Amino acid sequence: MKAMVLRELGAPLRLETVPMPKIGPNDVLLRVRATGVGLTVVIMTAVPGRVTSFPRIPGHEVAGEVAEIGAEVTHARVGDRVACHFYLTCKVCRFCRSGRETLCTAFRGYVGMACDGGYAEYMAIPAANVTPIPAGVSDLDAAIAADAIATPYHACREEARIGPGDSVLIVGAGGGVGIHGVQMAKLCGGWVLAADITDEKLGAARDCGADALIDGRRGDLATQVQALTDGRGVDAAIDFVASRETLEGSVKSLARAGRLVIIGSRPKAVFGVEASFTVDPAQMLYNMLEIHGSRYVTLAELQQTLELLRQRRIRSVVTRTFPLEGAEEAHELLRKNALVGRAALLQEG
Repeated sequence: MKAMVLRELGAPLRLETVPMPKIGPNDVLLRVRATGVGLTVVIMTAVPGRVTSFPRIPGHEVAGEVAEIGAEVTHARVGDRVACHFYLTCKVCRFCRSGRETLCTAFRGYVGMACDGGYAEYMAIPAANVTPIPAGVSDLDAAIAADAIATPYHACREEARIGPGDSVLIVGAGGGVGIHGVQMAKLCGGWVLAADITDEKLGAARDCGADALIDGRRGDLATQVQALTDGRGVDAAIDFVASRETLEGSVKSLARAGRLVIIGSRPKAVFGVEASFTVDPAQMLYNMLEIHGSRYVTLAELQQTLELLRQRRIRSVVTRTFPLEGAEEAHELLRKNALVGRAALLQEG
């Protein structure tokens, strides 16, 4: 089969012909139909320790058709259309059993990093990691849901706790995950301030329902937020960029009892600058502010996200698609911050 292969840390992906994956008794073999392309993959190709061994086939945001099932698999059948959960978890530790499997204490790594992923014609994955795609939801939309839509679903509901009338700042609102964060915050009832640094991304955020726009090129983030909220600040800020500047600006943008949710990650090995930020303990204490890290979603939340797509209550925003061999081109556009919304690899047949 054909696959885009990472031979070593920091190397470009190369199109190669590789053996078909073999599955175990609890695995399924997928014919990959669509794979989302985002910064997570770009980061893992360059940061030591993310990929467990080489060569590796990346890609975790996957929708496909079940082509083969292991001998002990009972909940999936050949021909089923499924989306994939990103985390390889034990399913039995206290976090997995309490519905917080992203904090699994026996975590085995990530799809596309600890096992081969969806930048290929076929992939093997534990059957416990797949969930059915509802009728009426396309393979492309389901692939994007597997991370870029599901991640803000969890962040908005569980971490930011957005309710009707809350004011919400979305930082990086025109990116592949942030653009869906705008929609999800609106769906939760939020009044959304969308921040980004290009006209195209700000326009996309507006088209997805943002109530106010903040152009990062035109001055301090917190100053613009305060001006748009009559000095009150926002009830929640969700930062999909997570640079020192955006994180400190987000904290300063919070109203009393405000929540900062961090989703983005900018490793120095990739971006060349330190992303650590400082907070004022007195400000945190006096205003009773909260800082949350938000790690992906549960499998149940992925299922709920797919249902929102089926109900047409949210839409995937994909502005560029590529054939399998175009993965490296898509990565280069991400490195240049030149993509609005999400990109994806599509495979015919």
